[in-house]
Amino acid sequence: MPTLTIRDFPETAHAALKILAARRGGRRSVEGFARNVLVEVATRQSSSTPGFGDQLVAIGRQLHSDLAAAGERLSNEDVDALFKRSDESVEPASFE
Repeated sequence: MPTLTIRDFPETAHAALKILAARRGGRRSVEGFARNVLVEVATRQSSSTPGFGDQLVAIGRQLHSDLAAAGERLSNEDVDALFKRSDESVEPASFE
């Protein structure tokens, strides 16, 4: 079985893991809890399809690459214009 050594792990992060292991892991050690978290995250990331945000980033990168290859550049104003409707007001959102 492979071994993973994490050097210079912050004490605050270790303390937080210790608390999480006690709360969520029952009698599991910090090492056992961390192992399960790492396995879960690594497995989920490698076996799942990209999320919506990841797909948007990929589209943006492809657009940027295509524009750069054509010698073009898209400004922030150009991007805003792509998503603005003609009947849209220019008032900022209010969260109150």
